[in-house]
Amino acid sequence: MGSSDWGELEPGRCHLVFSVLYDKIIGPSLIDNTEQILNCHPGRLPEYRGARPVNWALRNGETVHGITIHRIDSGIDTGPIIAEALFSIWPDIDEVTDVWQRSMRYGRLLISDTLPRLDQIVPRPQDDARAVTHFSRDNAALGDRSDWTRSMSTGST
Repeated sequence: MGSSDWGELEPGRCHLVFSVLYDKIIGPSLIDNTEQILNCHPGRLPEYRGARPVNWALRNGETVHGITIHRIDSGIDTGPIIAEALFSIWPDIDEVTDVWQRSMRYGRLLISDTLPRLDQIVPRPQDDARAVTHFSRDNAALGDRSDWTRSMSTGST
């Protein structure tokens, strides 16, 4: 889909839609009329639903992060999990850009490993008791993790 609008897809004409780094909400007409819509989310689910999961994981001092493929439903990153890859991060050392690049490497592998097996994978529901959704309106709370590096976030050089 790239940066285009999901509305360009004709509901009922696609068997599979795969969203990667698409930051818009996909509407019910496409969800209700497509066999399966998947999203590759650059964060662990259900703990890092929503916006800027890499930033929030570093802000929260996590030592493990992940990338998740899940089914899209009407919620924000709430659909059942198809696959995930977890990897180490070092919040005292890593910048957002470091973890983002690592997420993209693991994401490419996860997608290429998952798609050929898609019809054999049984999705597992997310544990809503562990769910946290981060909204763009909360980005000010990211502090020195709001941008790609801490120095960019704070304006220091």
